[in-house]
Amino acid sequence: MSLSAILHHGTDQTFDTPRWDMGSERRDFGRCFYTTYSRKMADDWAKYKSQEGGGITYHYVIDFTKMASCNLRIMRYEANEEWAKFVYNNRYNKRFRRPQYDIIIGPLADNGLSDQFSKIKKEGKTFEEIAPLIEYTKYSALQVCFCSDNALQLLRRIEL
Repeated sequence: MSLSAILHHGTDQTFDTPRWDMGSERRDFGRCFYTTYSRKMADDWAKYKSQEGGGITYHYVIDFTKMASCNLRIMRYEANEEWAKFVYNNRYNKRFRRPQYDIIIGPLADNGLSDQFSKIKKEGKTFEEIAPLIEYTKYSALQVCFCSDNALQLLRRIEL
């Protein structure tokens, strides 16, 4: 029996094969191929990214039974201070070098988190001062990010 799930990727670009290095470095989890379990979230992202509001949503099946044989380094974050600091470092700390993960799974950050992060630059606050102000319970939408060619081999594109 195969354990699998459908993941979605919203974009303004057309491509045949996903690449982990095609996106921006200063995102939640750094440069990765971002997917989500939520088709609506991927559709919304595609519309946001597209100048004309259309965009493209690609759909993939990931086979979890193949993961064990790939020897992947997987990091799973919950919405907590450790996750927020990781997101902050990826987005704003130019000296930060993300550990060599193949897959990162964790909550999708939003503008509310960015608003808290801006207090560090604008008000001179430290991360430790803003961390207790973050409403972690509101971050429930997950993103699954593929950070290596090895990890991307688990994906098979499908049409829905």
